[in-house]
Amino acid sequence: MEIRNLYAFLQVASTQSFTRAAQTLGYSQSNISMQIQQLERELGAPLFDRIGRRVSLTHYGQELLPYAQRIVSTAVEMETLTRPEHAMEGLLRIGMVESLFEILFQLAVVRYHRRFPRVRVELTVDGTAALQEQLRQSQLDAACLIDDPLPQSQWNLWQVREANILVVANPHHPLSEREKVSLEELMGEEFILMESSAPYSADFQQTMAARGFPVEPFLQLQSAEMALRLVESGPFLSVLPDYAIHWAREQGRVKVLPVQDLQLTQQVQMVLWRTKVLTPQIQGFLEELSRGLEVLPAQA
Repeated sequence: MEIRNLYAFLQVASTQSFTRAAQTLGYSQSNISMQIQQLERELGAPLFDRIGRRVSLTHYGQELLPYAQRIVSTAVEMETLTRPEHAMEGLLRIGMVESLFEILFQLAVVRYHRRFPRVRVELTVDGTAALQEQLRQSQLDAACLIDDPLPQSQWNLWQVREANILVVANPHHPLSEREKVSLEELMGEEFILMESSAPYSADFQQTMAARGFPVEPFLQLQSAEMALRLVESGPFLSVLPDYAIHWAREQGRVKVLPVQDLQLTQQVQMVLWRTKVLTPQIQGFLEELSRGLEVLPAQA
């Protein structure tokens, strides 16, 4: 059984496409098909259901998946066993949501470049849903997201950190002087929220609507940093993760409103798609992001 056939199997399983797997590996589609057929002959079982252009794992393919990952990962480790980090090459594709990019990426990429100076890094900053889809399609190697807990049956969760989701205001906002703020009092306020696909914004709006106090933002953004600046300078409210507002809060530029009966949390998650082979280059970047996550402010 050849390692390259198992690697092709993992790529097809990840992308659910022989064509995309071939593009990722730099082979022809016929070459990928031949490798999968050879693997199926060796195992004596079909690994994929092929219906038109759709490709999905059979029961046998599902059973093979964890074994193939372990074998290919071990082979990669053996190949790089004696190679120092500074001699490793390749392209690393990382995704991050914007609120984490502002905090983590600069230091992480500088430290990583010192360790792996010959590895090129491509960064995609996008919403959680878009990054998840790119991970599924093998367009990204790993990503740092903020979301509800992801199922471990589909995702390799490298590290997870809980984050409180807070309502923030300018220190001069009338509600900033209150010891308690009711949900009803939030209804008439001008809100700046993240885009609709941002999980914590969606959770906030759904929670408020379910309790009879719907909130419609007058502005939706992709940038948590921009939302924070607008709150600092105007009579607006926003809903942001604790780590995104920590320094502004410490410096007195914003205040967290003590909203009653509203406790929202999300998870900062460093993830890979389940079929992704963890190379030393990917692991090194995840390690540097982990160091950044460890020093993020604790929950408020």
